[in-house]
Amino acid sequence: MQDFLLVNRVEVLSQAGCSACSGGFSNEAVGEKAMVLGVGNPDRVYFFCHSCADNIMSHVESEASRKRYEWDWAVPLLAGQSPKA
Repeated sequence: MQDFLLVNRVEVLSQAGCSACSGGFSNEAVGEKAMVLGVGNPDRVYFFCHSCADNIMSHVESEASRKRYEWDWAVPLLAGQSPKA
């Protein structure tokens, strides 16, 4: 799998995949809409592809739960563009 930039979070995901279906994000240069779920501390987040995110949001009923989810954009990074730790 390749690395992706989450635009709004300004975060690079290494070996990114959807937490629900385990599928990868789009490799198209324009990327794809993705969803981030924050649970508790900032280090505990889950990422979802557009299809799974739409399905999840159709089942979320409370406004408090809905606020934990944020839409973002996952853009693939070209080989060699990932920042070094």
